[in-house]
This record gives sequence, structure tokens and C-alpha cells, in this order.
Amino acid sequence: MTLYIGENLKKQRKLKELTQDQLASILGVSFQAVSKWERGEGYPDIEMLPTIAEFFGITTDELMGMKEIRDNADAEKILEMQKENMSKGLIEENIELLAHAVRVHPNNYELLAQYAMNLWFIAADDKSEEYRRNNQKAADIAERILAECTDQKIRNRVQAELCNYYQNSGETAKALESADKLPPMYHSREMIKMNILKGDDLVRLTQQNIRLLATAFCLCLQHLAVMDEQNDTGYTPEQKIEIYQKAIAMFDIVFDKGDYNDCLFNLSYLHCDISTEAMRVGNFELALESLEKAAEYAMKFDSLPDVKPHVSVLVNKLEYNSANVGKNHSDTT
Repeated sequence: MTLYIGENLKKQRKLKELTQDQLASILGVSFQAVSKWERGEGYPDIEMLPTIAEFFGITTDELMGMKEIRDNADAEKILEMQKENMSKGLIEENIELLAHAVRVHPNNYELLAQYAMNLWFIAADDKSEEYRRNNQKAADIAERILAECTDQKIRNRVQAELCNYYQNSGETAKALESADKLPPMYHSREMIKMNILKGDDLVRLTQQNIRLLATAFCLCLQHLAVMDEQNDTGYTPEQKIEIYQKAIAMFDIVFDKGDYNDCLFNLSYLHCDISTEAMRVGNFELALESLEKAAEYAMKFDSLPDVKPHVSVLVNKLEYNSANVGKNHSDTT
């Protein structure tokens, strides 16, 4: 259990406009001891806690940060619940859960970040007024987090998600501005850490990067294929089919044993896209074949066990875990 004595001690000392030397003299300890406590590198003897609390006119519970401890424990339970809901596709339940949570814990930035993400996720394919309000609310929450939060991991994630919120609200310029604040791919933590880690840790990270880059490559091909056909850069239906097939081939390279796991979702969508383009050119045999494959992969994805290891050589240190995969059953498109 993390105590908050250090930061509370520093806060109370500054409220009384005391230096660390002055407080040390009052408490009969060394300057180094007070400095160490405030840095969180140690705690005062338990016998001193009532004396320190009385001096500042607060309770020992306040000095130790018991409210913060209880709040964090409550927040952790809520985050676990929202993660479980996300894995089951219960996004509307998450919205209700997190809306209440951020009222109770208004300065918990992880709760706020999850609330924003769920607001965006709930209606990703709906262009209703509620959809626009959700995106705007998510963007406002994200901007607040970036203005106040000092946790760099939360900040980086929220900065990336803010691009989606603005893009879905039609604010392309703001989306691009937000994207420009992110590090380029080869400066990301995943790429940099490959030069630092060794042994099994390096193998596992490298496999995670291979899987991530395969998905990213698939996304690039999908974006390439859906360019506006009215532009000179547009592709014909036949070319689009070829592009989608290359994306499928990439997954076959990485998951050569057929252990696609959560990438079954991507494969289902790719075969749907092929079916659509095949219909446009009158290739009904390919359209039906692709639609059947899309349905097959979708059913396999929905019937995955909670945990399933990969066996293909490029990813055999990884496993699928349903708790880390979000679904959205509010989207019926």
C-alpha cells in the first residue's frame, strides 16, 4: 500500500511557509530526514506521526493520505470493471459506470481517459447528434487531461486518442495538430526498447512489434484501398481486391499456423471488403466466397477462449487475452 506522507508533508509545510530546515528543527530531526520523507524515500517513525499531524492541525489519517488510498483502491476496482465490460462489448454500461466514477474521483486521470475513450467508442459508426456530442465531450476531457496530468504514459495515450476524437468530429486540422505532437514510429518506446532489452524480454517485445506492425500494415492497405475513386489516386475494384488480398497475405505470413486469434476480427473485415468490391465487378462467386469467410472468421473471433497462446514462430511468446480486447455490442452496423 502506497502512503502519501511525503507529498502531504510537503503540502502542509508550504502552507505554513516553512523551509525543510525549519521543519526539521521543529521536529528535532535532520534536514536530510525531512528531504527524504518528502521525496517518498522513507517515512517518519510511527511514533512521530501524531506529533507531526498535531503540529499541522490535521489528523494522522490525513497525513498518511488514507482518503487517497481508499480513492485509489476504489478507482482500481472501477477500472477492472470497465476493462471486463469492454472485453464483453458492454460499452453503454461502461459509460454509466465511468460517468459516475469521474464525479466521485474528478482528478483521477486514468478514469477520465477511459471515460473519454468509451464515449468515442460507443458510436463509432453513428453520425447522429449524440455521436457528435460524445466525440466533443471526449475531446474536452482529453484536453483537460493533457493540461493537468503529469503521468507521461497517460498523456501519450490520450494525445493519440485525441486525434480520433477530433477526426470523428470533422475537425481535421485539430486532429493533425494533435498527431504532430506524437513521436514518429521509429522514436516510439516499442522501437527504442528493442535496442536496450536482452534475452526473453527482447524476444517478447520484438514479437509484439511484429504483430503490431502487421496490423498497422493492414490498416495502411485498407486506407490505400478506400481512397475516393473520384480522385486520380483512386483504385479500381479489381485493384482494391488485390490490395485487400495482400493484407490477408501479411497476416498469413505472421500467423502461418492459423493462430490469428484477435486478428480474426481484421480478417473478417478484409473479406467483407473483398466481397463488396467483387459485387461491383459482377464476380458473384468471389463475393459469396469472401462473405462466407468473413462470417467464418467473425464466428471464430466471437468464440475465442478467454486466453489462447500463439504457436506461429514469429509470435510464439505471445498469447491472446480477451481482457485486453475491446468489443462494442452497441454498434450494430
